[in-house]
Amino acid sequence: MRTLIFAAYYTNPLRRTHDHAMDTTDQRTREPYLECFCCPPNLVRTIAKVSGWAYSLSENGIAVNLYGGNRLDTHLADGSQIRLAQQTEYPWDGHVKITIGACRAEPFELLLRIPGWARNAAVRVNGEETDAEARPGTYARIHRNWKASDVVTLDLPMDIQLLEGHPRIEEIRNQVAVKRGPVVYCVETPDLPAGTDILDVYMPERSRLVARYRPDFLGGMTTIHGEVQLRTDKKNGMYRALDRPRWASARLQFIPYYAWSNRGEGEMTVWLPVIWE
Repeated sequence: MRTLIFAAYYTNPLRRTHDHAMDTTDQRTREPYLECFCCPPNLVRTIAKVSGWAYSLSENGIAVNLYGGNRLDTHLADGSQIRLAQQTEYPWDGHVKITIGACRAEPFELLLRIPGWARNAAVRVNGEETDAEARPGTYARIHRNWKASDVVTLDLPMDIQLLEGHPRIEEIRNQVAVKRGPVVYCVETPDLPAGTDILDVYMPERSRLVARYRPDFLGGMTTIHGEVQLRTDKKNGMYRALDRPRWASARLQFIPYYAWSNRGEGEMTVWLPVIWE
């Protein structure tokens, strides 16, 4: 059983600093209840409907749209029974195993959604490679005679990447965000040295980032660890003559963005200025 942590906020900022002025729809930390009945109920609606989005019927088969441990017992468009069991630790692990429990004797297609970020995904049937094209942003199509106990595996690459925005997005120019698979990460105050402001954290372009699954952390999740640079020279004033900054190295933990603000009030940022080496 997974522990789900929801962002109990009306707004979802990508950076939070201590001196940021809150407005009436923002909170300093997570709220147990939001006194608003327009947007927040959509979260409940999404949870209620997600099981109906996980799969969909095609003209001659079934498509797997979402990945997560589950069992499916339904009928294809021709009325024949189809049963599937899906096993995976996604989104922490990119390995997905789908076992067919029951199906018709005639050929039909199984479609697997390949996320747009998933380059070099691999699809196998009963341990053997297929000719299904696993192109990002499309569905890998496997058409064959299936039988009960057939096993389909999908391996999605879970590389850690640094993302940049379009140069016309001025607020994040020359900044990067950390992403692994479908999950975007952030840095927050509990993982910084005492007295460090979030705006003093810089990401070296060549920093070696390592993923680590922590079952004891906030219900169990994969965190990312790596070296950053902390700017240590504190200067006041709106403008000043350019001077070379002073740096201190530090190893930090990055946590999934959705899980921030579960360890007390503090600062947070998704976007970090990049240091090119």
